Amino acid sequence: MYKRFGSRVLYAGVGMIAGLLILHPYTMIVYALMHLHEAGAGLHLHWSDFALKDLLTFDSAMIPMATAFVLFGGVAGLLAALVIERKKKLLMLEVENERNRIAVETLRELMVTVSHHLLNANAIIGGKVRQCRRLVSDAKALEVLSHIETQGRKIDATIRSLREITEMKTADYTTGGTVTMIDIDEKIREKMSRADGVMS
Repeated sequence: MYKRFGSRVLYAGVGMIAGLLILHPYTMIVYALMHLHEAGAGLHLHWSDFALKDLLTFDSAMIPMATAFVLFGGVAGLLAALVIERKKKLLMLEVENERNRIAVETLRELMVTVSHHLLNANAIIGGKVRQCRRLVSDAKALEVLSHIETQGRKIDATIRSLREITEMKTADYTTGGTVTMIDIDEKIREKMSRADGVMS
């Protein structure tokens, strides 16, 4: 915040100096040229018609006009600072959005490859679990098979959730927050609830 304030003050100061040293003298010169008189020998600048020397040497009579140019330059400088700040902010936002887009695209490409192999393996595991259910009747064995099946559905839900990511949202993986992971817990729960509803 202090950096932005300092930048605005700097631009406003530069604008005020430019108003005093550039805009004001330039306007005075234009004003002087408007008083050129046409004579027989051509165009001549008549110093006696206006106080050109006073205008260009910042006479005390010019203080009100010089003040107006200083204020105008200051406002113009401040507006320029605000425009530049806005452009920088938009550029940073655009860069951040581009980074997120690249990250999501990279993740999708990775997940297409990983999911192809994991989902196939998970489907085989699920089929073997169902086959074992038909072959055993022991309660403990069936309970173990049920846990395996549940974790298999979780793997399936995790992979499908990662494939459907449209924005990156992270969560702390460690207590100190030094390592983060993609937060898809809610999506996983939703998909598992749907799967349970279909099975029931």
